Amino acid sequence: MKISYHKLPLLCFALVGLVSELGAAEATLQEQIDQLKSRLQELEAKARTSQSVATPPAEAAHVLHPMDATNSLRVRGMVQLDSHWFFDKDIENDTFLLRRARIGLEGKFGQTIDYHVSGEFAGSTATFLDAYVTLNYSPEAQFKFGRFKTPVGLEQLQPDYAQLFVERSVVSQLLPNRDIGIQVGGELLAARMSYALGVFNGTVDGGNNTTQTDSNDGKNLAARVTFQPWVKGKDSLLSGLTFGLGGTYGLEDANGALATGFKTDGQQTFYSYRTAGASGTTTTVTSNGTVWRLTPQVSYYRGPFCFIGEFVTSSSDIKAVNTTTATAVVNSTQAVHLKNHAWQLQASYVLTGEETNYRGLIPAKDFDRAAGTWGAFEVVGRIASIQFDDQAFAGASANFQIVDPAKSARSADTFGIGLNWYLSKAARVVIDYECTRFQQAAGASAPAVTSVISKPERALLTRFSLNF
Repeated sequence: MKISYHKLPLLCFALVGLVSELGAAEATLQEQIDQLKSRLQELEAKARTSQSVATPPAEAAHVLHPMDATNSLRVRGMVQLDSHWFFDKDIENDTFLLRRARIGLEGKFGQTIDYHVSGEFAGSTATFLDAYVTLNYSPEAQFKFGRFKTPVGLEQLQPDYAQLFVERSVVSQLLPNRDIGIQVGGELLAARMSYALGVFNGTVDGGNNTTQTDSNDGKNLAARVTFQPWVKGKDSLLSGLTFGLGGTYGLEDANGALATGFKTDGQQTFYSYRTAGASGTTTTVTSNGTVWRLTPQVSYYRGPFCFIGEFVTSSSDIKAVNTTTATAVVNSTQAVHLKNHAWQLQASYVLTGEETNYRGLIPAKDFDRAAGTWGAFEVVGRIASIQFDDQAFAGASANFQIVDPAKSARSADTFGIGLNWYLSKAARVVIDYECTRFQQAAGASAPAVTSVISKPERALLTRFSLNF
C-alpha cells in the first residue's frame, strides 16, 4: 500500500489522537482501581473496630484492639474455691472457702506503656490488689510505678495460678508481698542476668500495704538479681538452672506495725505478737528501727521436672510497751532485735510429660471426656521450716513477753505432697496432704488442748482454680 506525502501529516495527527485516547482510558481505569482499594480498606477498618481479634482460648479471647492495633485491653480474672479438712477432730475448722476472687484489666498504650489494675473480691470487702504502670524503655531498663509485688522472694513472685501447692510455704510469710513504690528492672548479658531495684513505703512480713500513705518517713529499699549462666545452651542439662538473691532494707519507727500472725498451711495462726496481757495490763508491740531481709534462692526447670529452693532471714528491731492500770499507770519498755529464719525445698514432676516452667504448664490436650483426653497430671512434694528468735519468748514477766509461749510455737516444720490436675490452661484441680509439727520454747507451759500448737496439724487441702 502506498501513502502519498501530502497525506502523511494527517496520519500523524490521527496516531497522536489515538495514543491520547488510550492514555486517558488507562488513567481512568487506574483511578477506578485506586478507589476500589480505598473502599476495601475502609471496610476492613470498620470490621476491626466491631469485633475482637481472634486469638487462643482463655488468653486473648478477651483482648480488644482499636483500629491502629497499637493499644489493647485485656480482661483478666481468677476464682479459687478451696476446702480444708482436718484429721484432728479437736479442730472444728473443716470448711469450704472462696480463697481468691479477682477481676482486673491490663493492656498496652503503644509499644512502650503497659498497665494493670485488679481487685480482690473474696473477702468481706472489696479491695484493690494491683494498680501499676510499666514504661518499657528497653529490655535493659523497664520502669514500674504503683502498687505491685515487692521484688524479693522467689515463691512470692510466682503467679498465684502457677504455684505448686494450695498455699505458699512459710518462707513467704517472712517476706513482703505487695507494696506501693517505684522500681526499675530488666535483663542484661543477653538475658543471662536480670535485676530489679525499687523504693517502697514498707510493709510487714508476709503482708500487703493496703494504705495510701506511709506511717513514717522511712522508706524500704528492695532488690533482686538472678543469674542464668547456661540459658542459651538449649541442649545443656544446666539451661534451666537459675540462681537468685533478694533482699530489703529500711527504717521503721515506733508506729510501724508487725505481722498480725503466721499461719499454717491450713490457715491456722500458730505464732503472733502479744496484744494484751493479764487483767489490768496491755502490751503493745511495734517495729522500732532497722528492718532487713535476705533470701538466697535457686530453681531448676527441665522438661517435666522442676525444683525450687529458698532460704530467708528476716531481722527487725522490736519494741514492747507494757502498760499496767490496776492501781496506777506504769509503762515498762523492752527493746529487742529479732532474727527469724525459714527455708523450703519443693519439687514437681509432670506425669503426662508436658514441659513445666516458672509460670506454670499448659496441657498438651485439654480434658475432654467425649474425646477421651484427660489434660495433664503433676505430682508435687515440699518440706519447709520456720524458726523464731528465742528473745521473743523471754521477758521480765510472763505478761511482758513479746509472744505468748502457750499459744505461739518456737518453730514449725512442714511436709506436704500433692497431685495437680490441669484440665486446661485455665482450669486446675489441686489436692494436697499437709503435716505441720510444732516445737515450743524452752520452759513454756503446756498449751491448752484446743491450742493450734498442742499437736501436729494434719490436713487435706483441695482447690479448684479458674484463671482467665
